[in-house]
Amino acid sequence: MNIFAKFIKVYKAEHAQVREYFRDCLETINANNLYMLRKTCMYISIVYVVMLPAAKLILLDFEVTLPYWLMIPLMLIYFKINLYVVWHPEQISTGKTAAICCSFYFCLGVLLSLMDVVASPNNQALWLPIAVLVFPMIYIDHIYKYAFEEFVVLAIMLSLSYYHKSYELFIRDVYTSMSSYFISLLSSNIVLVMRSRETLAMKELTKISAMDKLTQVLNKGALIQRVENYFAQKPADEPCAMCIIDLDDFKLVNDNLGHNVGDMVLEQVGQILNENFRAYDIVGRYGGDEFVIVMPRMGDMTSLQMRCKTLQIFISEIKFNNETPFTVSIGAVISTKVRNSKVLFDMADDALYKGKIQGKNCCTTWVYDEIEFDKPLFLAVGVEKNNALKEIYEQKNERFQIITAVNDDDALCQISRYRNLIRLVLLEVDQESGRGLLVLKYLKSRESFARIPVIVVSKTEDSSKKAKKIGADVVLMKDTPTAVYKKTINKLVSM
Repeated sequence: MNIFAKFIKVYKAEHAQVREYFRDCLETINANNLYMLRKTCMYISIVYVVMLPAAKLILLDFEVTLPYWLMIPLMLIYFKINLYVVWHPEQISTGKTAAICCSFYFCLGVLLSLMDVVASPNNQALWLPIAVLVFPMIYIDHIYKYAFEEFVVLAIMLSLSYYHKSYELFIRDVYTSMSSYFISLLSSNIVLVMRSRETLAMKELTKISAMDKLTQVLNKGALIQRVENYFAQKPADEPCAMCIIDLDDFKLVNDNLGHNVGDMVLEQVGQILNENFRAYDIVGRYGGDEFVIVMPRMGDMTSLQMRCKTLQIFISEIKFNNETPFTVSIGAVISTKVRNSKVLFDMADDALYKGKIQGKNCCTTWVYDEIEFDKPLFLAVGVEKNNALKEIYEQKNERFQIITAVNDDDALCQISRYRNLIRLVLLEVDQESGRGLLVLKYLKSRESFARIPVIVVSKTEDSSKKAKKIGADVVLMKDTPTAVYKKTINKLVSM
């Protein structure tokens, strides 16, 4: 009884392992099946080229009958199918893989039946029983499907044998078929268990190597690879969002609370990220205290903002003898048509930087503008078009495209989006309301944008002094003559 109980326990464990294999490794199974299909077609073609002439020379009574000729069109058809699969792998789903493979092996089984019966009516069946034995080694499927598929082709062969062979040969064919059928099912179980064990072990090893040991999210290398793979395969009209999360003043956490506490905070952040994002979202640690999340099919700005705010709340609730709550700054971007992950990453990083210079614990969410321009750009931020500016706009429209921004956030979003096209920023600054100061501070403190010249338009002396202190290239009063505006713009553009 103990031996029987152990056998049942082992069988259940192996059965559960095989189920997990088919559930979690479908992509690998499909790739293996298509690869083995190509190999099978290639080797059958080689055997045909070599063995048929050899058989003609060695076996005096051998004749190349119709069943042998029918193998040639089957190989030609699947040669084209295999080429299509190699060139368009993204179009081959699990269902298509099964249909392609099963139809080939079924047709091959029928042809082998014809060879064993019609082409050799005076001999015992040979080719199909051999193929049945080999089948579990070249095609991965559930055992019950093996049983059905093999039963069908053997039934076809035995039906033909019954009508075309003597009774004695038919009985021998039945015995050979039954033997090969049951041996095939037993071997298929052994092969499946070994395949599932090795594949799941390799998957677990890959998963461990891809994980950041401290936070249990993807490490940088695995993160970049997953993100690049997603953008390479992303449907053209599928929206997505990218977030960059950075813990505020994390160096102070390490300095004041110790590196052990810093590690525990990062561990808690990783747990929060794993628990609050979907299974198909890509979550990884980019480095230090910075995390990156890519959310496929995320196109709603309100949902994205809610997700970011929720993360800030959860992270602020982490407690490790800290007097002030832990905070994070988040930069997030939504896009539909972008297929380059670096473009979105740079924009999300710019959004994050905006939150940092605003005082941290901020969440900045932008939408990637899909409009493309074929001219260099002038960006006007909050500048009213007085007579001087109107004239300049009309003159510059021939060489430049002028775009406008209604507020500081809109301005920074456009600067980030069109960073390589913007040649000049016209910025109205008002110290009392703070309008324009964030944009000016951002441009002059971020190295990647410091090259963009900024003309500040001011109404008051205090605002002018503030703009000069921050680093504006030129500060003009709103009532400055048109000639001065023209001269200043031409000078800055030609630099």
